[in-house]
Amino acid sequence: MIGAGIGGTAATLLLADAGISVTLVEKNRRVGGSCSGYDKQGFHVDIGTHMFCRGNRGPLGDVLRRVGSDGAIRFVRTKDIAELRFLAERPRGFRSPLRVLKKAGFGLEQDGVRRVPVPADVMRMPRFALELAMALDMSPTEALRAARLFAHILTMSDDDVEALDGMTIEDFVAPFTDHGPTIGVFGFLLGLYFILPFWEVSAGEALYCFRKMAADNALSYPRGGSIAIPETYVRLARSRGADVRLGVGVRRVVVHEGHVSGVELSDGTVIPANIVVSTSSLRTTVNTLVGKEHFPHAYVDRVSKIRSSYIAVQAKIGLRKKLVDAGCIVGGVGEGIDLATASASDMKSMFAHVLRGEVPPIVPFYCPIPTNFDASLAPPGHQLLTLCAVAPTSDVPLVSTPASWEEAMLRAIRRVVPGLDDHALFIDTFGVEFIENWIGKEFGPAVSTGQTPDQVGRNRPPVHTPVRGLYLAGCNAGARAWERSWRRPVRWSAPIASWPTSVSRPDLAPGRARGPKKRPVSSFVLRRARLPGLRARKVQRAGAHCFVVPNLCEVTAMHLLPVGQPLSSVHAAPQVLPDGMAMQSESSPRQSELYVHACPIHDGSASIDMRGLSSRPCTP
Repeated sequence: MIGAGIGGTAATLLLADAGISVTLVEKNRRVGGSCSGYDKQGFHVDIGTHMFCRGNRGPLGDVLRRVGSDGAIRFVRTKDIAELRFLAERPRGFRSPLRVLKKAGFGLEQDGVRRVPVPADVMRMPRFALELAMALDMSPTEALRAARLFAHILTMSDDDVEALDGMTIEDFVAPFTDHGPTIGVFGFLLGLYFILPFWEVSAGEALYCFRKMAADNALSYPRGGSIAIPETYVRLARSRGADVRLGVGVRRVVVHEGHVSGVELSDGTVIPANIVVSTSSLRTTVNTLVGKEHFPHAYVDRVSKIRSSYIAVQAKIGLRKKLVDAGCIVGGVGEGIDLATASASDMKSMFAHVLRGEVPPIVPFYCPIPTNFDASLAPPGHQLLTLCAVAPTSDVPLVSTPASWEEAMLRAIRRVVPGLDDHALFIDTFGVEFIENWIGKEFGPAVSTGQTPDQVGRNRPPVHTPVRGLYLAGCNAGARAWERSWRRPVRWSAPIASWPTSVSRPDLAPGRARGPKKRPVSSFVLRRARLPGLRARKVQRAGAHCFVVPNLCEVTAMHLLPVGQPLSSVHAAPQVLPDGMAMQSESSPRQSELYVHACPIHDGSASIDMRGLSSRPCTP
């Protein structure tokens, strides 16, 4: 396992829990990647700027539940989970039609800053909506349009959301409102997930994340700092036999005759391995760690065209006094302009500056306050701000100097946090070059495979590669489409052309068969098998038999028949399983045969390693 960020440590824990021998290698002396940290003057400081959208209720908690350690990480919430901050002054002529609500106590302006708290309690959400409408100077009609937009988002079906994968957020929002500040703030908040402008982000991906976050209502931060997550995963993995090596990087992945055979470390040591998982970017994995010569030309070409996200310059600010009550503050300010007064064209101009390597006229910022979740991360009475502002990746030539990017970020935060300089103990700044070197990804993107319409869902790179035994984890591949593949068959026609891959994969189920057994695939018989380590994802009813199918197959239909009854005797349509790989047998499973009609996921000959197919009895 290459890389000890959240992806690498979580995968290591899951593998170790399954009884698989695994070695985790990390080039830095501390685990965590961008979730790592350092100590200074009694503060524990995060390397990155993080909050966790779904806390223990999302995938981070799912990892712990799968290994029987639910609650090993404690996620903490604050009364106001976030706060939007705008400039109080408005251009001449700006008068909100909702200003009468100020007499009822709505809206908070102090020291030239307008604050809109985002509550953790859903019962306070109506007040938040009214205060945001006031801050954005919305008319009652515009407020109703915005309410209709959010009601539509929260009541859509999962299939409706999936159908929007190929659409951008900008195109999705356009039929509901043309109010510039509403579009700008909504797009900016969704863009925090992806570090991309809203006109480049997939609407399906954004709405999937937003709906999950809203349903869980668990936006939070871990006690002990961001590093508590990977450290907990590593501690649990070590207790299950995992070998963790820190302070030594991987020089290259050793490949022999199309199959990985191990990794060579930076100190010259070679670790033999029949499976290697890279959590670096796809570009770094293919070009640097493995080498282009080991991949098909079409795959290398596709990797070279991957669109990554932006990155951010960062500042860690230690304060001797608490200045902010919310869990984090977000916004974007410039000279006489902020997100509440910016139009969509202003937002596009801002990112055009970033792409040219110039400091933008509006500086969007995101600033979690870890000590508001866990006071032990700072000396008593002190506060820590972890600030970031969008910046181009290192492949973009800078017109503005690196120092000017950091200065613009600090000017923005000073505008919305009065008295910051008076109480600052230290301000540590980090440029793009440092982040790139720390996380070990070429050009240093926050998300190495960005969630653009052509890189999400079925078009996202798969976690397996054409090199046998080489897999991917982290933000470079997989995710939502692969999660769905457990629940229903997926049509793979799009990624077949985009992501060519070999199907000669004896590493799919190592050690569980005596040798590879390949045959042409149109229909085949799967005998009942009991194999250790398999777990049922979902069982529909008692007496069902659960069949686990590898990612290389798209199952289109299944028949379960008594032994001896030929498939040709079936006249009715085969039983298609759109909601899980479980089916009720009409006879005893010991006296039945399962006929599976499957399509291999490949671009070569029609053959597949049959050892990846298995079944086991399940209980409800």
